[in-house]
Amino acid sequence: MGSLKYKIINNFLDEDKFQNLKNILISENIAWFWKENMTTNDNYFFNHCFYNYECPQSSLFKEFISPILKKLECKAVIEVRANLMLKKQIIYNSNFHCDKNFDCQTAILYINTNNGFTILDEKEKIKIECIENRMLIFDSKIKHAAFSQTDTDRRIVINFNYF
Repeated sequence: MGSLKYKIINNFLDEDKFQNLKNILISENIAWFWKENMTTNDNYFFNHCFYNYECPQSSLFKEFISPILKKLECKAVIEVRANLMLKKQIIYNSNFHCDKNFDCQTAILYINTNNGFTILDEKEKIKIECIENRMLIFDSKIKHAAFSQTDTDRRIVINFNYF
């Protein structure tokens, strides 16, 4: 594992709860919003914000996100959003970035299995595969990058920033 501290929890949610959440996120009934860049001067993506600006931003927050925050033993929420990357023939990625530049936690819940991945740390290059219902938890100051998929139409994750 090197010097980085991170945790991977497979099968994070009960199967029924996870499938209900996944079904919402892959349905045609959720609003996805275009974002020009994932960080700065990189590729576009779509997101659905569940929580930001100290309050819920989505009607789905209470039913689907609150139980996850409880399971993460979250004391205070900063931001929660689902991110959607579309399939391309060639893998594209975000720049390496920190979600927050202060002491808090980042967690990524992978919604669908695909050949995309997350890389933690530019030096250590720890590769985390996208496997559905996998939760990755790490310090928000760890630089990481999202890499798209070429095998499925969508790569969907939920990104949590919290204390």
